[in-house]
Amino acid sequence: MAEAAGLVVGVVALAGLFNNTVECFEFVQLGRTFGKNFQTSQLKLDNARLRLSRWGKSLRLDEDIRDTASLQGRFGSESAVKHAEALLGQITDMFAEAEGVSSRYKNRVAPQDESLVVYDPQTDLDPAMVKLHEKMRQLAIERQNRSGVRQKVKWALYQEKQFRRLIEDITELVDGLVELFPATQQAQRELCDTEVSAIGENEGISVLREIAAAQDRFLEQAITKTTESAGRSHHIVFSGTGNTGLQLGHNSGTMSGFTFGKGS
Repeated sequence: MAEAAGLVVGVVALAGLFNNTVECFEFVQLGRTFGKNFQTSQLKLDNARLRLSRWGKSLRLDEDIRDTASLQGRFGSESAVKHAEALLGQITDMFAEAEGVSSRYKNRVAPQDESLVVYDPQTDLDPAMVKLHEKMRQLAIERQNRSGVRQKVKWALYQEKQFRRLIEDITELVDGLVELFPATQQAQRELCDTEVSAIGENEGISVLREIAAAQDRFLEQAITKTTESAGRSHHIVFSGTGNTGLQLGHNSGTMSGFTFGKGS
């Protein structure tokens, strides 16, 4: 009984920390010093957030934790929950450290220094990238327990080297979270299929696929599966005259816009 109670307390704490960690991404801006790499850097940040939100969704951390019936089946032991808390804590610590570095940099330069100017994804991303950015952002937000959202001022990453290191470290820590609960990996793959479906046809999907290949293999696999399926040809053989009679078809992909009926 004590162990079950400890698990419940641990999962409640984990859910709150998960929410706060996903929220950290919302406050990061990228400086103009990123130049031509701004768009891919923004999508890397978005994808890292989406992947973390997917992990939490697969454990149902966005739901009412008071329903304890299936907690042990989902999380296993209290020690696994504590390990997950530690990994999430490291991610939030990295954001705090990066924010501190940026704050110190900002204090060292003149207020009018051009390096302090930041990008706005809404106005500075290409139209296709804006849609991709907003869709990934919305998917992540929907997976949060919004009751615990913090109010925080946005801050900027000014150095691309610091950004790359942050993304690499976050990717490694989320790898650890995914491996910690292997039973949820199939659910994450299914969520990836949902994500790709929600994103739909977008000019930026090839860029996202390249990013995912480096930091989100489940999403990369889902994108590959979808694009390959869409690219397959359809073979339909008709028997009969005047387009009437028996219609035999083999479809290896998706089909739309076909109308079958009597010929004239």
